[in-house]
Amino acid sequence: MTLATTQKMAATSDESSISSYLPSSEISVNQEQICLLEAFYPGTKAYNAQAIIQWTGIFDTALFEKAINDVISRHEILRTTIDLGPRGYTATVHPSFNFKAGFHDLSDVPEPQQEEIFAELKQECMRHSFNLKSLPLLDIRVAQLSQDKWRIIHIEHHVIHDGWSFGLFWNELLETYNALKDGRQPNISPPPVQYQQFVAWQRARIRGEYGRNAIAFWQDYLSGITMETSASTRQMTEASLKGRNFELNISPETYGAVVSTAKRLKVSEFVVMFSVFSMVLSQATGAEDFAIGTAVSARTETEIEPMIGMVVNTTPIRVKVAPNTDLRSVCRYIQTSLFRALRFQDLPLSSLVRELGLIQKKGKNPIFQHCFSFHDSYVPKIELKGAKGYIEEIQNQTAKFDINVVTIPANAERGTVNTRMFWQFSDGLFDHEDCCALIKTFLNLLDTISDTA
Repeated sequence: MTLATTQKMAATSDESSISSYLPSSEISVNQEQICLLEAFYPGTKAYNAQAIIQWTGIFDTALFEKAINDVISRHEILRTTIDLGPRGYTATVHPSFNFKAGFHDLSDVPEPQQEEIFAELKQECMRHSFNLKSLPLLDIRVAQLSQDKWRIIHIEHHVIHDGWSFGLFWNELLETYNALKDGRQPNISPPPVQYQQFVAWQRARIRGEYGRNAIAFWQDYLSGITMETSASTRQMTEASLKGRNFELNISPETYGAVVSTAKRLKVSEFVVMFSVFSMVLSQATGAEDFAIGTAVSARTETEIEPMIGMVVNTTPIRVKVAPNTDLRSVCRYIQTSLFRALRFQDLPLSSLVRELGLIQKKGKNPIFQHCFSFHDSYVPKIELKGAKGYIEEIQNQTAKFDINVVTIPANAERGTVNTRMFWQFSDGLFDHEDCCALIKTFLNLLDTISDTA
C-alpha cells in the first residue's frame, strides 16, 4: 500500500524548498536501512523488485532502448552507485552511460518451447544479484514471441526503486518512446529536484524540529504495545529472507463486499482489509495491542512527486483487537490510528528504531513482524505507437517480514478484473500447511464481512 490518496490529507511541509538544498554525498535513511539489511543477508534477492510487461503490436527495440537511456539521463538516481567507506555509505552519481537491454528472439521457437525458454529466462533474471557499487542497478530484458507479441522483464534494486517511481519510470519511458517515434521532443518537464537533494533535505529535516516532533509522537503512539509477536510456533534456526510466496485472486464479487462494507462504515477499503488481517493476526499471536507495518508513499512534498527514487517508508500502525471484538469496532479504531500515524509517515523506520533504543537483530524485525499493504500507486496506461500492453508484478520467493501481504486492487491499466494478493511467509517459520491455514482463516473472515460489520 502506498496510501497514495490518503497520504495527501496528512502531508506536511517545511519552509525550505528541497530544490534549495545542495546535493548530498550521503544516502537516504531509507536506502541506509536496505544496505544494512543486505549486509545481514549477503546476496539476498529480497530487495529486488520485478515485473513483467506484456505487449501486443508493433515494437521498435532500438527506439525502446534509446528511450530507456533518455529516462536514465533525466534522473540521477538511475545512474547512482553506493559504496561503504570509513564514514559510512556514500552515493556517487555517474555521467550518462549506454544502458543495454537484453533482447531474446523466440519467434521461431514452437509455442510450447517458447514458454519453457521464457520461464528459464525469467528465473535467470529473478536470480540476478545487483552489486550496489556497479551500474546499472536495473535489468530489462525483451523477449519477442512473434511479430506482434512481446514480453519485457523489468528488475530493479530497491535502493533506486519504489512503487511510485516504477509508475514514473514507465510513464516517462512511454512518452519518450512515442516522441521518438513521432520525431518530436518528449512532453516531460525536468524533475524539480534530484534524489541527492532529497537526501540532504531529509537528513536536515530529521535533525531539526520536525524530527524531534516526530520522535516524540512515535514514542507516545507506540507506548505500551507488544513489540514482538509471532504467528508461528516454530523458532527460526537460521535467519534468512527466504520465503514461501502465494498469490490469490479476490473476485469482483468478494471485493465488492469490501467496497460496500467500507462505504457503510465510512472507512477506506484498505482499512477494511487491514482490519480483517489484524483480527487474523490477533487470533494467531494472542496479542491484543500491537503494531502492523504498512508501506506508505511518504512523498509529502510536491517537489518530490515527479522524482524517481527510493522514498517509500514502512510505517507501524497500532491496532487493538480485544477478544470477540467485532469488525466495525476494529475498523473504527484502525481508521483513527492510521490518520494519526500518517502525520509523521515519512520519518524513516530505521530512525525510529534507533531513537527508541531498539536493537535490530538478524531474523527479527523490531516494532512489528508483520506487514499489510495496498499497492495502489499510479500505473500508466501501457500504450506505444502501434502497441498496447499491461504490467504484472511478480514475486521472487522471499519474505522481508514474518508475514508480508501486498494487495493489488483490480486496475484496467494492469489488465486485471480480480484483486490480486501476494502473501509472503518466512520460510524459516512457516511450512506450507501453516501458510494455507492462515490464508484460509483470512478468506473465511473476508467472506463474512457483510454480516459482521
